[in-house]
Amino acid sequence: MGQVKNYDIKTMSKLIGTAIVTLGLGAVPTGMKRYVTLVRVNNVAGQANRLYIASSPTGSATTTTSALCSTAQKYSVLLPADGVDQFPNSVPDPDRPLFSFAAGSYVNMKTIKGNATVFMQYYDM
Repeated sequence: MGQVKNYDIKTMSKLIGTAIVTLGLGAVPTGMKRYVTLVRVNNVAGQANRLYIASSPTGSATTTTSALCSTAQKYSVLLPADGVDQFPNSVPDPDRPLFSFAAGSYVNMKTIKGNATVFMQYYDM
């Protein structure tokens, strides 16, 4: 019989705009990583949009747009004018996360052209 893992899956939902925001999840605990298994985005901007998800070493939203496009970037999603996109486009698998955040880091998000509601599923391990 295989080993059972307790992933302690958590979720968050937040309206993200063009100003960079830290999600309020707190820093990733020491000795752990934060694994993201699902991102669902409802683009309510009324036009094509892009969502950036990035890592920050501080609890304030200090990551610049150029930094979001380089080393701090974890995920970038191009969004159609209206509708909901989900990644992965199937049932999320905690054994195959989309990306992770290192210990001590924070999760930042921003869009480039207006609001989007973001739902994220994650766990710390």
